[in-house]
Amino acid sequence: MAVLQITADRPGSGKSSLAGAMLLHLASVDKRAAYCKPLSKLGENDLDVQFFSQALMPEDSLPPAPSLDASSQGATGLDAALSTQLQSQISQLKGQADAVLLEGPDLAGSDGLASSLSFEIATATDSRIVAVFRFTKELTADSVAQACEPLGDRLAGVLINGVTAYRSQQATQILGTELAGRDINFLGAVPEDRTMLGVSVQQIADYLGGRWVQDPENLDARVERFLIGGNIMDSGPSYFGRYSNQAVITRGARPDIQMASLTCDPCCLVLTGGEEPAEYVKAEALQKGVPMILVDTKTIETADSLGGLLDLATSHSKQKIQRFLHLLEEHADMDALASLALG
Repeated sequence: MAVLQITADRPGSGKSSLAGAMLLHLASVDKRAAYCKPLSKLGENDLDVQFFSQALMPEDSLPPAPSLDASSQGATGLDAALSTQLQSQISQLKGQADAVLLEGPDLAGSDGLASSLSFEIATATDSRIVAVFRFTKELTADSVAQACEPLGDRLAGVLINGVTAYRSQQATQILGTELAGRDINFLGAVPEDRTMLGVSVQQIADYLGGRWVQDPENLDARVERFLIGGNIMDSGPSYFGRYSNQAVITRGARPDIQMASLTCDPCCLVLTGGEEPAEYVKAEALQKGVPMILVDTKTIETADSLGGLLDLATSHSKQKIQRFLHLLEEHADMDALASLALG
């Protein structure tokens, strides 16, 4: 039985995705895993903890351990009282589960300076550490090694996440080889994936401050692409049927484009200009279960503003976690990760 701590170079690198995927994998091989995010300042209100509890933890598994009170905790050290509480909490979980997955803090604090918290948590809980790095073209073996240096011999491996298209060779053959040459266990390079970057229909509506044209449904549908419906030369099915999991942005005054897009089952319609659609469009959308969001801004302005929405994408979707597990199985050493979790 082991404790595996998952840390990352910065927020959004994939800690929660990795923890969730490993929970699903361990459950699939009949291993009971516990999850703990000890120093969340939100405690039981932490969205990761709530999602894990409600969507990922099997009924017979242990619920996520309650977070410790870290309200007065600094970014660069673990005080004695919290260390003692954490030791007690993890010791209890170890007696009840086959593996404990601990989602630790990032390698750098909010001030950008290196933090020793991950190492101190590892010392207190006798855990090994897997570090997740978000891929950028500037990422090098030297920068990874430097970021991991405070982890010492607690470092069990490094996973690179979000490798962009055409950079897989750089991430696997070059970066992976150089990390291995520095005695850092390279666990794999996971490619960037549209499913993981997707957002929900509800997130789109909230972000735009839009109004529902009629009673909304299918608000958890994952949107992976935005398509502008304008003066297109192709037929509706040819233009709108190219991709799945898309949202269509078009003027509320264009029922022809709206009806054409509805033939291809979009996740939602974003109607611009503040003008409600025709009644027959409403009826068609209602029959197909396609929610419609009405905004006052113009089409191009609306499309441009949605560029910032991707920064709000989270892993709080079982579909996303299942997808990330599939990506791990294809591009990372899943057996090694499971072995680290199980000891």
